[in-house]
Amino acid sequence: MNPSFQKSSTEGQSVDYFGSLAVSVCVCTYRRPYLLAMLLDSLAAQNFGEPFEVIVVDNDSADGGAEAFESAKKQHPELNIRYAVESQKGISFARNTAVSLAAGDFLAWIDDDETAVENWLTSLWKTRLQCDADAVFGPVVPVFPKGSPSWPRRSGIFERPRHLTGTRIDAREARTGNALVKASWLRTLAPPFDIRFANTGGEDYDFFARMENQGARFEWCDEAEVFEMVPFERQRLGWVLERRLRGSVHYWRSRSVSRGRMTIRVSTGGVVFVVFCLAGIIAAPFSFHRAVRLWCRAMGGLGRAVAITGLRWRGY
Repeated sequence: MNPSFQKSSTEGQSVDYFGSLAVSVCVCTYRRPYLLAMLLDSLAAQNFGEPFEVIVVDNDSADGGAEAFESAKKQHPELNIRYAVESQKGISFARNTAVSLAAGDFLAWIDDDETAVENWLTSLWKTRLQCDADAVFGPVVPVFPKGSPSWPRRSGIFERPRHLTGTRIDAREARTGNALVKASWLRTLAPPFDIRFANTGGEDYDFFARMENQGARFEWCDEAEVFEMVPFERQRLGWVLERRLRGSVHYWRSRSVSRGRMTIRVSTGGVVFVVFCLAGIIAAPFSFHRAVRLWCRAMGGLGRAVAITGLRWRGY
């Protein structure tokens, strides 16, 4: 990184950096001021020994994000934090704005409904040094508020795979919920986050898949935990199945195949959908959480077929 930078803030001031910032922690927020405040508290508690900054990009300036930012500045004066507003609605626009403001050699990504353990950045950084990876990812642990039904927890659908630290992973497990990425990739693949996915989701998978196609290497760091609140509105069967279908559509739509393979894909997806839908219906009276797992697999099959259509829906 060059020794001098100048970035504009939304408050009309410019911030000069002399010397290199190791990490820019990027947070995109939308209508979650309370959760954002908790996240910023956890970032202020980091035991990371390298210089880092926190960039908050608000996609809805009228819903309390600025207040959470100002509160964090007062409570944690030692925290190098900046705030910007992205008025164009959509997660891709907010992420691209964060990239444009970031001065770090690496960009860390964490969601506004998450909190990080105090060694989060330290662990990601240590794994990066050991593996010389282009990006390092860590686990996102679901947290269920009091009063949650039992099936979301028992079904395991909010759990994500975990690996031993140093395990190489591919783009299918790469996401911006907990990541440390070489800034050069974000500045080379411009714009890094495709605006076609701004309101549907899938912009992070698309970015990391393009990185992978150009030879990037991804590693896992199991010590770099973040905790994600699972709100009640996400603990609805309809939300879960729609999210699983949308994820499957994005994944299969991104894969280029011949017409013959496409026909096989659609046929296979149809069979998977029917079989697992029926299996879930049979299992539901006896074990609802197992039925949910089966229905999620059915949505994965349906996504193969839907991917060849022009169907799009707003996920954000």
